[in-house]
Amino acid sequence: MLSHENLLATAKGHLMRLDKANIKSPLTDRHCSFLPMAHIYERFILLQALLRGTQLVFCPAPEKLPNYLSIVKPSQASVVPRVLNKVYDAIMTEVSKSKIKKFLVQQALREQPSFLSHFAFRKVKNLFGNEVKVMITGAAPITPDVMHFFRIALNIPIMEGYGQTESAGAGTSTHPTDMSYGTIGSPVPVVEIKLIDVPGTTYRSEMNQGEVCIRGPSVFKGYYGDEAKTMEVLDKDGWLHTGDVGEWASNGALRIIDRTKHIFKLCQGKYIAPERLEDIYIRSRWVAQIFIDGISTETTVVAIVIPDEEYVRKNFQSIATETAFADLCKNEKLKEIILSDLKRLSEKYKLKTYQTLSNIYLHPELFSQNNGLLTVTLKTRRANARKHFQSIIKSLYQVDPTTASRVS
Repeated sequence: MLSHENLLATAKGHLMRLDKANIKSPLTDRHCSFLPMAHIYERFILLQALLRGTQLVFCPAPEKLPNYLSIVKPSQASVVPRVLNKVYDAIMTEVSKSKIKKFLVQQALREQPSFLSHFAFRKVKNLFGNEVKVMITGAAPITPDVMHFFRIALNIPIMEGYGQTESAGAGTSTHPTDMSYGTIGSPVPVVEIKLIDVPGTTYRSEMNQGEVCIRGPSVFKGYYGDEAKTMEVLDKDGWLHTGDVGEWASNGALRIIDRTKHIFKLCQGKYIAPERLEDIYIRSRWVAQIFIDGISTETTVVAIVIPDEEYVRKNFQSIATETAFADLCKNEKLKEIILSDLKRLSEKYKLKTYQTLSNIYLHPELFSQNNGLLTVTLKTRRANARKHFQSIIKSLYQVDPTTASRVS
């Protein structure tokens, strides 16, 4: 249950941070809304825009977002890493085809924004309408390489925020002048944050690590009709226990390093935070959605992968274009390609052996609210997914990943 006060507190907190950085918002500013309205991130961004008198334009078809951005020409952009990742990956794939382009981009990304970066990335600015003055990213972690690219390419302040629905989106945000990477800023002015010990782990507050707890006027009243669940996350002193594990960096900014929710344990005693791994593996252009899971008697993790149909049809040359997508997902060669790309990401982000996928299952149907596998905020219903794919997950440990892609 979120009150009007909760939402106003969050919006006010973020506005105070922008005002302190002297980022003004004249009445001519525009915001293009394309994220789900059920998402608290979009809700407080819209309320923030209303408080500043910003013009609001709603994008009715998110898949046509580039077209709307070119028309609306927003002054401020609120995005999620998934959008930035797609743009970044598409650009870098194209750049890699030309040695000259690759050299120019590498040089442009070496230092601060310059004439070279302005020349090399002018088309990137055009993608966002060419008039964006400030960008905010949130709802999921963004990798340092992607953040660095857009800071140079757009030459504007890019702020990263952290929060939860239960805190009306309030938590931390980076300062507009903060150019560091891998952290999510300091507490917004309306909340307090503390770290507490995580039982059963080595995370201790005395070591500057622990579960992130938030308190303040933005924190929710509880879960409607579910007092037991409310008591699990909201203690008697008003602290919201987020389930995220963080640590304070030397500059006073928070860094998220693990999760206490949805974790599971492998047989060698290693804990897996699947959502953090999914944030890495989703970077594969072959992947539209991914669900990572494991069994406590095994030493590795496996995944249900929903391939990106458009990308597969464009780049997988071994099949006829009229082949049904369900049949494509049975193709052994396609599975090998996708698994290989996922292992490439594992190496790139220096994942441990037990965090590297040992096998995958290609599923042709996207997770959605209709099939009960997505929430209204587009997050995976993990309990439902685990139950739905239970037999398949078990079978992935019983077959050689190079000889079987689907299990009947």
